[in-house]
Amino acid sequence: MRKIMLGALIPALALAAILTPSHAMAMGSGNKYQDAQTGLSYQIWQPGTGSTKDLTLKSFNLLSCGAKNEQWLAAIYGETRSIQFLETDAAVKCSNPGLGKTVATVSINGLSAKVVAFCDPANAKQWKSCSTSDIHNYGGYAMWNTKATKLLHATSIEVLVSGLTYSDLLRISRAMKPVSASNR
Repeated sequence: MRKIMLGALIPALALAAILTPSHAMAMGSGNKYQDAQTGLSYQIWQPGTGSTKDLTLKSFNLLSCGAKNEQWLAAIYGETRSIQFLETDAAVKCSNPGLGKTVATVSINGLSAKVVAFCDPANAKQWKSCSTSDIHNYGGYAMWNTKATKLLHATSIEVLVSGLTYSDLLRISRAMKPVSASNR
């Protein structure tokens, strides 16, 4: 199930990258997350230093969320083992991480986050016993909303992992930092 969803998401993101103008990417600071912040009204968050470890950034795009909404951010690190960072204005829903079972509610930097494992709902035994340990086998995600700042709207953040553990997911999610106000 995870391979099917990742197999469909990566080509879709690549196609959207080709078809979607990404004006913020031309800023040239050397930090794609800082460049993406330019012109957006919601706070961009970036992975903490070293949190993606040996996984290389494979794709970084600002994608269309319809004619009346701001673009949303999609960054993918790694391939077989991977992390995806999806961010959008918390008031708008632009992505769908996929069907899974909520296996935990945790605190990510003081905010409540839902953790979902991509267990197969068609497999009754797997679905019934689905737990945080299944994130390593099937993939999963953490999803939460940040608070608005004085200048920027709240952000909806999804951190999806494949081939990584529940512990990895929490470590990566908790290491995320807002793009510094001094760099905007």
